[in-house]
Amino acid sequence: MYDYMPKWLSARNQDDDALAGGKHGEAPLHEVVGEFMTLIDLGLVGPAQSDDLYHFTGRSGNRPVWVPEEIRRMTPQERLDAILGTRNLQGFRPFGTTQACICFSESPPNHLAHLIVDRGFSPWGFVTSRSAVLGQGGGSVAYVPDAVYSYFRAGGLEHWAVRTGSDSVWLHEREWRLPVRGEGLRLASIRAILIGDPGWRPSLVETGDWLNGETGDLLPGPDGSPHTRPVEDLPLLWRNAEIWAWDASTRAVIKHPPGTLN
Repeated sequence: MYDYMPKWLSARNQDDDALAGGKHGEAPLHEVVGEFMTLIDLGLVGPAQSDDLYHFTGRSGNRPVWVPEEIRRMTPQERLDAILGTRNLQGFRPFGTTQACICFSESPPNHLAHLIVDRGFSPWGFVTSRSAVLGQGGGSVAYVPDAVYSYFRAGGLEHWAVRTGSDSVWLHEREWRLPVRGEGLRLASIRAILIGDPGWRPSLVETGDWLNGETGDLLPGPDGSPHTRPVEDLPLLWRNAEIWAWDASTRAVIKHPPGTLN
């Protein structure tokens, strides 16, 4: 379905893998303790804050021309399907910067509703946490006036700031950014998946196992039989994460535990 996806999975150099974090370059954008990462204690979360960071796969407005056309043509659902199927998350340059980043919005429930209902953000994407993004080298951006922004730009750090004035008002995004190199991040885990339709399911993917299509018996591998076929299942990220389904009538998400929407 996505002929261009294999290039997202091309080899990355060791520096890129180190930036992505995790074992074999896999980035756990979730609170995984031990082998992958150590949690950062950020203290209490105030009512105007949120520990939930949303990466939306669609919104109103123009797409940067440096994003490949095949990605710009995709619907929010198709972009999410591609991320779940490949477990690869690609970053692109935010406007006015040279550093590719993966972008998130820190959104308490009421602000999430504001972004979706009033600001044209699509209820499709995934959810991670502040601690997970900080643990991978990301953080919140600074919203600053031109005079201050010039210092960020002079230091090559403009991707950590958003120029703010009457002609550039983006405060509603409450943005966090995770700088990436190479082909982005290969996801090991995420907190939740955001969907706008509770009946939607991602495309099946091959698990690496094989079975006999007549008997249903698992096989050690392809054996030349016409009845042998690869085993397919829902993507691992979908099976292991909570599913948050947007409910337009209540302007809120309905949270489903992992494995209950299979």
